[in-house]
Amino acid sequence: MRSLVALTLSVLALGSAHAQQPSDPPPPPQDVVLGSAEARLEIIEYGSYACPHCGHFHENNWHMINSEFVETGQVRFIFRPIVTPPEQMAAAGAFLSYCVGDERYYDAVDLLFMEQSNILEGMRNREDVLGIYARIAGALGRTQDEMLACFNDEANNTRLMSNLYQASLDGVRGTPSFLFNGVLLSSQQVDGEYIFIYGEEPLIINGDRVAAEFTEDSFRRIILHFLTESDSD
Repeated sequence: MRSLVALTLSVLALGSAHAQQPSDPPPPPQDVVLGSAEARLEIIEYGSYACPHCGHFHENNWHMINSEFVETGQVRFIFRPIVTPPEQMAAAGAFLSYCVGDERYYDAVDLLFMEQSNILEGMRNREDVLGIYARIAGALGRTQDEMLACFNDEANNTRLMSNLYQASLDGVRGTPSFLFNGVLLSSQQVDGEYIFIYGEEPLIINGDRVAAEFTEDSFRRIILHFLTESDSD
């Protein structure tokens, strides 16, 4: 993991700078877009491969979103990885997903979240988690040497930094966070209840505030709400 730790230090240095909005900001995110360019709704997820909540969201929601909304042409989806603790794990996942190319990017996202608990447990037990990453890389057609080259590629570091910088501009404060057609969907405690906030106002569906839950039924309801709104515009 030494190479991952070294890369993480540079990521963290850049990450602290991005909050100060430097005079020479990084380039825009190099997104891998899934779905039709003509889709009525764009969803951007800011997530971390080291974030258990992101792993749970992916397990509970991703295949529903893809099969019901992306593959049917209604939603255009973008996953932007950012860094949360443990930082070397978040960075390693991002770099590996970049390593496999755009055509396998979302396969990498899927496998990295599937292996998340194994990687976290391996790190806690000081085991060879590099072997887990090598197994993921192999399943996606990359050798361990190619994977290690990706971990040490400064271009991948810059690409991740672009996501961090854009996340700060978009008001992201935690993961997972989502932009629906460019507006942030976040959660906040109001009157003792955690609810979704869309932009600066509570998200209202059918006259009710929406509880901040990322279950499949809840997220499907939110997507359908925004699709209906786009039809009425």
